[in-house]
Amino acid sequence: MISQQPLIRSENQLVVGCLLLLIFSFFYQLGIYPLFLEEPRRGLIALEMIFQDNLWVPTQTGDLYFRKPPVYNWVLIASYKFFGGYTEFATRFFSVFSHLLLSLITFLFTRKYLGHLTAVFVAMSLLVAADILVYFSTLGEIDLFYALITAIPIFATYHYGEKGAYWKLFLVVYLFTAIGFLTKGLTSLPYAAITLLVYFIHKRQFKALLKVPHFAGIGLFAIIVGGYFYMYSQYQDVGSWWTTLFAESADKATNGGLVKWLGHLVSFPLDTIKNILPAGLLIPVLFRKDILKVLKKDPVVWYAVLVFVFNFLVYWFSTEAKSRYIYPLFPFLIIPLVYVAFQSSVMLWKKVLKIMALVFVGLFALVPLVGFFPGQLAVVTNLNLILSIVLILVLMLGYMFLSKHVRPYLVIIAVMAILKFGFSCILPVTRVLNTGAAEDRSLGYEIAELTQDQPLYRYGDLRMSLTIVFYIEATREEVLYQKSEYEPGFYFCYARDFPKNMDYVQHSEFSYSGEPVFLIEIKKP
Repeated sequence: MISQQPLIRSENQLVVGCLLLLIFSFFYQLGIYPLFLEEPRRGLIALEMIFQDNLWVPTQTGDLYFRKPPVYNWVLIASYKFFGGYTEFATRFFSVFSHLLLSLITFLFTRKYLGHLTAVFVAMSLLVAADILVYFSTLGEIDLFYALITAIPIFATYHYGEKGAYWKLFLVVYLFTAIGFLTKGLTSLPYAAITLLVYFIHKRQFKALLKVPHFAGIGLFAIIVGGYFYMYSQYQDVGSWWTTLFAESADKATNGGLVKWLGHLVSFPLDTIKNILPAGLLIPVLFRKDILKVLKKDPVVWYAVLVFVFNFLVYWFSTEAKSRYIYPLFPFLIIPLVYVAFQSSVMLWKKVLKIMALVFVGLFALVPLVGFFPGQLAVVTNLNLILSIVLILVLMLGYMFLSKHVRPYLVIIAVMAILKFGFSCILPVTRVLNTGAAEDRSLGYEIAELTQDQPLYRYGDLRMSLTIVFYIEATREEVLYQKSEYEPGFYFCYARDFPKNMDYVQHSEFSYSGEPVFLIEIKKP
């Protein structure tokens, strides 16, 4: 399906060009649109650690937060310090950087065991995986960082295991498992356990799991995780941590009932194929009679297959599992796909891939027509210039494909890189102007300016947009605490909680989850 010939000059040029375009596109305008979805929560917890001068106790608007341990918040704190402000770019930087770093590690690992050509195709496929490319690489979320932390010990298990360096293997595995545990909780334990069992059972070296290096690794994990919770216990009771972490894991596995579970069994594999596109286009190469023989031919490929399959099963049978939960497994699905694609000599699949490349190029050549019917894109400055650049890039790509004999799959990867460029030029601008998060950011800034140097609280059990809260706290550089009694100052409250025996002024009104929220000021007597 993919030629095994070494990269020709034009293909090397295309790969380098795609890398440069992708790196630019991943970071271009990354910080111009407001935080939304789960981003403000991640940033808010980091801010409150800074403002409260306490790196051990995560809080959200001053309330104890148990759903995620604090490592990613520490990463955000480092980013805020490094970039010198509580900005959107700083909030998102390490998420994008983690994806780039994982792609690089995947390239280095694959090159060592499968050669340069396979490594190029594997790493580029991972870099442009559709779900990450067009969505999660635009967010300052935890998942790409967690994928990096979780994939490293999977690579390390094979790398050190083949050398018999068991001390390094177990110490690295449990070091990163501990970091993963303190990033996202219990999900790191199945990843580590399944990967180790897969490797040592396959190698028929199960006894290695009963030797001193393994117990030393477990000890390192216990010291790191136990050390964190010991420090936490110096400030708060740790009991709620375990209740929340276990409850979350159980809910994700069992929620929804039989019908939802059966639907998930069908949809989850299909979503996975979609989310790794363009590598998902290579799935047909697996439908051959001797597929197991081909996969077993190379030990690192078979290891990748076993790691992917046995870890994937955990999420396949968990009703609430999302595709982003298996980002750490993407390299170990893409490696076998690309490897088998190189082994496939069926002309039909080669023709199909060529047709797909032509279709991709042809469709993208029509993109500039959007300029004649801009609709919501009319807010984008220099839209026609952006679309013209896209057209030029697509025409250059078409020329390289038809005249320079660039492999079809590389052409499709290049189309994905151009897609990312177009998204990065257009989507951030529309998010700045046309989203509810943009309104929340403006409101947060207005309230922070209005209440500057004055007390500001949430009254009672009030809940409100975390985007608003993030920008208020980032501007005022203090936590928005809850208070149950009125004193002079500013308060967010519900209408039912308006003070009855005190003078107040209503300054603004907005809604959250369909319920009006008011900003009032209690005047001094």
